[in-house]
Amino acid sequence: MSKSSFKRKNINIIKSTGAAEKFSPIKLHNSLRHCGLPVNKTKSIVQEVTRHVKKGSTTKEIYSKAFKLVRNESSIAAIHYSLKRAILDLGPSGHAFEHLVSKYFEELGYSTQVGVLLGGEFVKHEVDVIAQTSSEKYYVECKFHNQVGKKNDIKIALYVKARWDDLKAGEDGSNLLGFYLASNTAFTKDVLDYAAGTGLRLLGLNAPKDEPFIEKIKRYNLYPVTSLRRLKKYVKAELIKSNIVTCKQLLNEKAFLLELGLDTNDIELLFKEIHLLLEGRQ
Repeated sequence: MSKSSFKRKNINIIKSTGAAEKFSPIKLHNSLRHCGLPVNKTKSIVQEVTRHVKKGSTTKEIYSKAFKLVRNESSIAAIHYSLKRAILDLGPSGHAFEHLVSKYFEELGYSTQVGVLLGGEFVKHEVDVIAQTSSEKYYVECKFHNQVGKKNDIKIALYVKARWDDLKAGEDGSNLLGFYLASNTAFTKDVLDYAAGTGLRLLGLNAPKDEPFIEKIKRYNLYPVTSLRRLKKYVKAELIKSNIVTCKQLLNEKAFLLELGLDTNDIELLFKEIHLLLEGRQ
């Protein structure tokens, strides 16, 4: 999309961090372009949202306006557009995110464990996710933030690498091939550079570079249950409490959904939407 395609409003908006930035229709367009809508629909939504932006508008208000317009076009496109928020809604603790990460590794063929206490050379560590086969093993540190704009800085990477070194030399370090740092937000450039130099593996909004974690979630159909607007908040909370964190898992939980108060018709409509999502249809 060329910069001349949209008129830029030379006004400041307020980010989630409280900082001000210039509103950019191009940036809005880029956030919409992977949701699956036709180009003309995406352009129309950007123009409509831009028309309502004024000085002091927040990024949350702009997102909400865009989301409603996307949802009017397609509920599946809305799920794609809101995926970052859906992962954020797995909080406020990071436990559900750890289970989402474990599901990703299971898709790759690993068996997983969540929240295991292991011995290092000098101290014990709680490892968020262990992913292993008969011949290889990875430990994963998960950093969940309750604000999308919160980046993982170099202190986090240094801390994770120090744990990696201690665990590798400890009693549980056999077959340990490496360490992952997984997050629901992005990494600073320092972290990206440090990881490239040390072999620390990253999963986040901007890593790996060729296919960030959020794109892997789409590829392996690991959409969180918080993506589904048909589900009430208390139902989502009960599912997460039971470690049912993906829509794919939910297809095997009809009995549990009935226990939570959904009727058969509600469940059929819900499952129909999930199947459309997993099949990549609008």
